[in-house]
Amino acid sequence: MEELLEKFNEEFRGPSMEFFNLKYDSIEGEQICFSCEFNNMSANPMGFVQGGMISAALDDATSAAMIAAYQEKKAPMSTNLNISFHRPLALGKARMKVNLIKLGTRSATSEGRVFNLEGKLVATLMHTAQPVDVS
Repeated sequence: MEELLEKFNEEFRGPSMEFFNLKYDSIEGEQICFSCEFNNMSANPMGFVQGGMISAALDDATSAAMIAAYQEKKAPMSTNLNISFHRPLALGKARMKVNLIKLGTRSATSEGRVFNLEGKLVATLMHTAQPVDVS
């Protein structure tokens, strides 16, 4: 799975992954770790990262993890994204951790969390998807 995740750093970089400079970093136990960067185009009126931008970055990270877990044979067609925000996030670099909860034939669920550089939890996303054949 690690080899497939590394492809997202070079080969499979979609426009949103480029925008967030989203990169796979490592696997730590059951968690898949990513890094990202929120530029000034991600700011809300208060100068923090806008919540929709955080949601989009977590959507990309959890999707990448599911695609790799399905060995690139299935793609996650999102059916629900449920996010909770815990604190504001300053513009700049952030870390993400993804846990794969369920990888079934009819549904898949993953949890993504974004942390600021001090390691404090910023947001939690529960991502439910229907795995569809890639063809």
